[in-house]
Amino acid sequence: MLLALTWEGGAFGQAKKEMTSDYMTIDEAAAALKLPGAAAPMAEYRPSPPLPVRYAPPFISIQPVKLFDGLYFVGTTAVGAFVIDTGDGLVMLDTGSSDADAALMASDMRELGLDPSKIKLILISHEHFDHYGGVQYLKRTFCPKAKVGISLVGWNMLQTHPPDWAHISSWPQPVDIYLTDGMKIKVGNVIFQIVATPGHSPGCMSFIFPVTDNGSPHMVGIMGGTVVWPTRVETRLYKSSVEYFKAFAVAARCDVGLGSHSQEADFAALRVRKPGEPHPLVLGTEKFNSVYLKSYRDRYQQMLDSGKLNPH
Repeated sequence: MLLALTWEGGAFGQAKKEMTSDYMTIDEAAAALKLPGAAAPMAEYRPSPPLPVRYAPPFISIQPVKLFDGLYFVGTTAVGAFVIDTGDGLVMLDTGSSDADAALMASDMRELGLDPSKIKLILISHEHFDHYGGVQYLKRTFCPKAKVGISLVGWNMLQTHPPDWAHISSWPQPVDIYLTDGMKIKVGNVIFQIVATPGHSPGCMSFIFPVTDNGSPHMVGIMGGTVVWPTRVETRLYKSSVEYFKAFAVAARCDVGLGSHSQEADFAALRVRKPGEPHPLVLGTEKFNSVYLKSYRDRYQQMLDSGKLNPH
C-alpha cells in the first residue's frame, strides 16, 4: 500500500516545511558518521542467560492492526513494533526480543498484507534486548539488504558488555546507520525525525513522522523508552528528555502518541471504529502534551515518590 501524504497550508503546512528540511536518504545517513572511529568495534558476544519470563514463549499476542494509512502495529503484550509502508519499501521501528518474537511479527505482517522481504530500514529505539533482539532473525530470514540504525551512544553501550539482563539476546550486527539527535531520514514518502531522549537508556531515541487517516494529515510522536530506573541520574535524564521531546513535538504539531509496549486496550476503540467516526488515536496537539506526555511525566514522579531511588 502506498502511503500518500496530503499536506495543506496553515499549521500542518508549516510542520511539513520544518520536517522536510535537511533530511538524508538511507545511503546518506549510512555515510553520515564523520569520524568512523567514534563507533566502537564489535565486541565479542557473551552467551546470554534465559529471557525474562515476560518475554519468553508462549507469547500473549496482540492481533495485528492497521493504525493509519500505511502504519501498522505487530507484536505481543510484552513488546511490539511499528511498520510503515513508505511507498518505497517498509520501515520497521523495533523488532521484539528474540527470533521467536520477530517470527511472530513477520507472520503478523503477512496477515496485514505486508511482505517482510520489503523491509528497507530497521530503526532501533534503544539498546535493550526487547527492541533489538529480532534484528538478526529478520535480516537472515527475510530482508538481508535492510539497513539497521541504532544510536551511536546505544551501539557503544552494547560493546561494553553490560552484565545486566537488559542487554541479552543477539546484538544487531552489522549496524549501518548510527542515529544522532536531530537526524532526519527520508524513505519513500515519509521523513523520520530522530530525537535523543536518554534516561530509559543512555542511547534512547524517539521518533516523529507523518501519517494520514483517509488522506487527512497527522503527525505521530513515539517516546522511545518507557520504564524509569531507580537511579537519580537516569530519573533526572528521563524527566529532561520528556520536556526536550515535547519541544520537537510542538514544533512538528504532533497529535498522535504511540508506544511499543502497547496493550490490546490501546487499540480496542480503533477496532470498532465506524466509517466517518473520529480516529480514536488522534489526541490533538494539546492532548499530546497534557495526556500522552503526561503519562511519561507521571512515571517519573511515581519513581521520585516511591522511595526506591538509589541515594548515590
